[in-house]
Amino acid sequence: MPLFNRAPVNSKFASSTSFVDAIVHIGPGDDGEAICECLPVEGEIIQSFEIADTPGGWHLVWLDQAIEFDGTTHAHLMIAPRWVARPLTKGQVVPINIRLVPNVGLVQKGAPDIEKLPFAAKGTALIQ
Repeated sequence: MPLFNRAPVNSKFASSTSFVDAIVHIGPGDDGEAICECLPVEGEIIQSFEIADTPGGWHLVWLDQAIEFDGTTHAHLMIAPRWVARPLTKGQVVPINIRLVPNVGLVQKGAPDIEKLPFAAKGTALIQ
């Protein structure tokens, strides 16, 4: 059971490419970013957002165990497929971009401005 509360879902901005309630395993990529020391992690996709210039959308993940990175505890991450040709698909490992969600309010007041969420790493995702 996570130590941090799950962000409330805002159905007004739900995506049609939703994986809501799916369990996702997030692993490190090949680039060796500092956050990769905190990976792998698992969590639940609790909301999906369709955002311009991001085919397949961004997905808000509530982590099973919060991670500590750069002196801040994070209970949520945003993930999106790195390439149009490799969308998130259940049962397949897919390259992703990972962004930190330092304040869930940034994703609850409307479709999130992804540029306001710090880029963390390139990684992989396996949706179960």
